[in-house]
Amino acid sequence: MDRPATVAASLNDPAKGPGTGGRITRRALFSLAGTLAFIGILIYLLDRHGSEISRVAERASSATLIAVILLAAASLVARGEDAVAALTAMGNRPSRVDIHVASSAAFVVATLNHYLASPVRAAVLKRLDSGRAPTIPQMFMVDASTSLIEGLLAAGLIAASASALKLGWWIPLLAILAALGGVAVALTIRRRLERLAVFRGLEMLAHSRQRLVVLMLSVIVFTCQIGRTLIVLRATGLHPSLLQAAATFVAGGVLSSLLAGPAAGAAGAPLIIFGHRSLAAAAAAGLILSITALLAALLYAAACGPIMAWRLRHIAHPSERGAETPPTVPTEIEQRSR
Repeated sequence: MDRPATVAASLNDPAKGPGTGGRITRRALFSLAGTLAFIGILIYLLDRHGSEISRVAERASSATLIAVILLAAASLVARGEDAVAALTAMGNRPSRVDIHVASSAAFVVATLNHYLASPVRAAVLKRLDSGRAPTIPQMFMVDASTSLIEGLLAAGLIAASASALKLGWWIPLLAILAALGGVAVALTIRRRLERLAVFRGLEMLAHSRQRLVVLMLSVIVFTCQIGRTLIVLRATGLHPSLLQAAATFVAGGVLSSLLAGPAAGAAGAPLIIFGHRSLAAAAAAGLILSITALLAALLYAAACGPIMAWRLRHIAHPSERGAETPPTVPTEIEQRSR
């Protein structure tokens, strides 16, 4: 759940398309200011508790770190498949390989600033397959639609963990109403403004099969992310329950919507949930989650890098032997079950 802020940013201007004008600039500046403030807090903690944080972080074995990185990478692959499903609902999408290549570049950028993820993914797809690539505004809508599905799951997690975290009854209720309201607004916009090409990016929400696919992929994402959070929290000696690990993951998503990227959100979430218990252990857990998330994004990008180089080389020199693009599966949907 590291993309909730993109939903609001992507539904702001039907005429100009999402992410245009001054709103996205103000959001980006606000997120940058939040990140700088958070970095300042981390510097302070490292200065005051650096040796203790280092000792706690060393408890995490190499096997633990590898498992955490692989779980994060698996969640990124699942999110890449989210984009495949959402673009399939639009019809005539780029190939699955091209979508994963573009997603790998977007995820690296998103660790620093998630507002740039959609433009980067759209730009790479445009370079790889200009005829079938979505526009940047459409890509914002695609990411908004998948984020809304993740928001529903996150609201369910908040409701499930409310008693364990001693939350007021109104917090999970507000979260569920907000998630349902977001989906309802998106569906209303799609229905009333479907003549505008930009809102084709919301098509997945109205397509029963692809909506189910995205829901199942989001469950995989949440399982991987909560699992790796639980592993790191236990490795640093915090001994969390499953609900506390889930709450830490959700808190990371909320923070990432306020800060510049999921890496900062992941680093701050353990401080919110466990900082009162052990400041050093919570800070160490946050740093491990943040660094391993970045390494997972780089691993995914490294795996897709040679494919991107091959595709770009043959696009630039189509007369070379083997320049044909990889075969794609027809994606135009003739019958849609609503």
